[in-house]
Amino acid sequence: MDMKKTKESNWMYVWLFVIGAFIGFILETLFYYFKNGIWINKQGLLYGPFKPIYGFGLILIVLVLKNYQDKKLWQKLLVGILIGSSFEYFGSLFQEYVFGTSTWNYSNFNYNISGRIYLPYCLAWGIIAVISIDILYPFIKKTLSKINEKVYYTLSIILTIFMIGNITLTALASIRYSARANNKETNNIVFKTIDKLYPDEYMQIKFPKMKIITK
Repeated sequence: MDMKKTKESNWMYVWLFVIGAFIGFILETLFYYFKNGIWINKQGLLYGPFKPIYGFGLILIVLVLKNYQDKKLWQKLLVGILIGSSFEYFGSLFQEYVFGTSTWNYSNFNYNISGRIYLPYCLAWGIIAVISIDILYPFIKKTLSKINEKVYYTLSIILTIFMIGNITLTALASIRYSARANNKETNNIVFKTIDKLYPDEYMQIKFPKMKIITK
């Protein structure tokens, strides 16, 4: 087995997450602006312009659809719809039951399923999947292949550490944000520190669309 090739493949998923999360932030910010006429912070992590669901979504799309690159357009579109809508549905469940929060809810729209997915947006996932596997993924691979090897690995490690820390802090802050709304006190030193660093006022500004699931 070519270890160098394996390493590059593993690091590639870090880049896919970062790029997907960044593009997702841009798309959601612009979509909300053109739909509602106002700018709103659509961050999904505490630090940086990232929406992690799109990062994980891009990884999943590449993992599945790279085996379908030679298939017909409608086949890739259908697989993309299934991947994206399933991921969004279970992502909503995961956020609600693990973090006690909700970032999106389509209950006020027709053609929704449990308020977690909206059928017209499922088609958008399919289109995103096709663009991702036919255009974005090849472009990312080609661009990264031109980066100096040492620089590539160094940046990959830095991004990995940053994202792990960012996701961990966001998860802890979200858990405590929900817990405080449900009047749950804590004696845990880590959670007490999180409460001080990321109080309700901070979370409301950082994640204005996040809703607390009260119990």
